[in-house]
Amino acid sequence: MKNRSDEEVVITEPFKGQSPYLSQIQASELQKHEAVIAPMPHSMDFHSGTVAAEDKWRTIAPGETIEFEWIANYAGTYMYHCGTSSVLMHTAMGQYGAVVVSPKEGYPTDAEVDQEYVIVQSEMYLSQMGDSYIYDHGAALARDPSHVVFNGHVSSLSENPLRADEGDRVRIHFLNAGPSGTSSFHVIGAIFDQVWAEGDPRNTWYGMQTVLLGASSSATIEFIVPEEGIYKLVDHEFADAERGAAGALIAGPRKAK
Repeated sequence: MKNRSDEEVVITEPFKGQSPYLSQIQASELQKHEAVIAPMPHSMDFHSGTVAAEDKWRTIAPGETIEFEWIANYAGTYMYHCGTSSVLMHTAMGQYGAVVVSPKEGYPTDAEVDQEYVIVQSEMYLSQMGDSYIYDHGAALARDPSHVVFNGHVSSLSENPLRADEGDRVRIHFLNAGPSGTSSFHVIGAIFDQVWAEGDPRNTWYGMQTVLLGASSSATIEFIVPEEGIYKLVDHEFADAERGAAGALIAGPRKAK
């Protein structure tokens, strides 16, 4: 990790195999991102690793670089984020992501999965100033988000909905990045026939309507698309859904397999 907060940084041109979400940002500019120089210390809290954090994940100054190695001993969907104070501010301002560690022996349904996605829920605490927004630390401390979003923006999974077909088995690796709120993830019109808490195949739940996740918790969720149509994705804590935690999966007609 290199702390590049002392230089202008923009999203680079997507490359083959890169996350589709980064390609979507390039194409749609949902974030209306502009390069800003804001020198400050940063660090990496990498939940899928087991190391001495004060050494391997120590805070570094602008221009510095740090490296560490980790062994993926535990399957699951893990959060990483900036661990420098204020962690609340750094995480709320978007310094987080997800790492999916697949089980070495796979999930029992691997041969049946047709579509596989990653969704990250998070909160923003922003106050509007003219045409711009600034971070509101008071609102963050009060746990009063201005926006609650899937994949970084209120429109991410509306303008770029998930896709599947009737009869498909869909797998979603879902992470609640917080930094402070809970998530009650639900797909309207579907039942999660298998859910693995934290993405670990030893933690199995069946027939769930909603998955409740605290900040930095995750689950790997599967369901069968019952028929062609539109399936709304929501945080069933509806105050959060109205703040933006909503999207859609659009299912086409059944295809021969």
